[in-house]
Amino acid sequence: MITFDHVTKRYPDGTVAVDALSLEIPAGKTMVLVGPSGCGKTTSLRMINRLIEPTEGTILIDGQDVQAAEPAQLRRGIGYVIQQTGLFPHRTIEDNIATVPLLNHWGKAKARARSRELMELVGLDLQMARRYPHQLSGGQQQRVGVARALAADPPVLLMDEPFSAVDPIVRASLQDELLRLQAELHKTIVMVTHDVEEAIKVGDIVAVFRPGGHLAQVDTPERLLGAPADDYVTDFVGFDRGIRRLSFFSADSLDLDAEAMVGEDATVADARALSVPWVLVLDSERKPRGWAASADLVSLPAGSKLADVPLAPIGHTFRPGHDSLRSALDATVLSRTERAVGVAADGTVLGVTTYERLRTAIRAAEEAADVQAADAARAGAAP
Repeated sequence: MITFDHVTKRYPDGTVAVDALSLEIPAGKTMVLVGPSGCGKTTSLRMINRLIEPTEGTILIDGQDVQAAEPAQLRRGIGYVIQQTGLFPHRTIEDNIATVPLLNHWGKAKARARSRELMELVGLDLQMARRYPHQLSGGQQQRVGVARALAADPPVLLMDEPFSAVDPIVRASLQDELLRLQAELHKTIVMVTHDVEEAIKVGDIVAVFRPGGHLAQVDTPERLLGAPADDYVTDFVGFDRGIRRLSFFSADSLDLDAEAMVGEDATVADARALSVPWVLVLDSERKPRGWAASADLVSLPAGSKLADVPLAPIGHTFRPGHDSLRSALDATVLSRTERAVGVAADGTVLGVTTYERLRTAIRAAEEAADVQAADAARAGAAP
């Protein structure tokens, strides 16, 4: 656990970057510090490893005051990832990753073995080990930066806008990689970003800073979107926060319609008998083939097989046990039928959702979340 206890950073000219910050970062969780430029989030992060010294207050790591540690030794026990990676251009990739293990007097063979282990962990081809940073793409360099920060297996990882210098597609990939690594490693991560979307995606807890180094709200991403503390937080998280909040509600709460679908060997008469605007046609393995419009079936012979009838494409599917209500809503919005197909992991159809079924599931999920938050508040715990 990392604890800020009334920490202030005041510069000689009187500028206050961080003002009496009190904050707890739970062990094994990802805390994202987010806010506009100049709000003190990067200053707060750099005070943890003493790249910036606080003017007042105390910072503890597992109850130990960081001021009691020798700075260089403290930093070797804390992983640090920065924008533009900060790799040594004259060192190979494996030697860049091995920097801290070598400073900690590991043998060269052991340090390089650790480098290769981490290259695999962060998704880098081992053939890159003897290359130099300029021979890698920006996204690959950033992966090297993460691997270097993890090399000595530190319990704490600090990340200062680590993905802001890469393009949006690579950035999304790196965010996914961070989520995968954290699920496996359970580090205490403190990450700075100015992008609230990134904060909501990767953070277990998000701390929103106001200008002047004050905290506006510290909460889970779902609570941040569902119950902003004030107008400042509401404006900061954005106008579409209701849609984004659906990412935190599982689609397995949807009551899917299992009636409005038939096999491809069924007849036009069978489909008409369902009396629905659209019928989902399944193949012999119960995977979706396409949509049959009831209006188009009226003019067809009643005995015709649906396998021989022109079908509308199904669009993209969603997995109720894996995806969120936002994914289900997205699939429904993009479907010309205003319906979306829920499938199992093997692609077989579980059922069909509609806007009405989505509306019911969303209302139930929001009510359950509100009850959970109220129970947590009564118990004196964080939401």
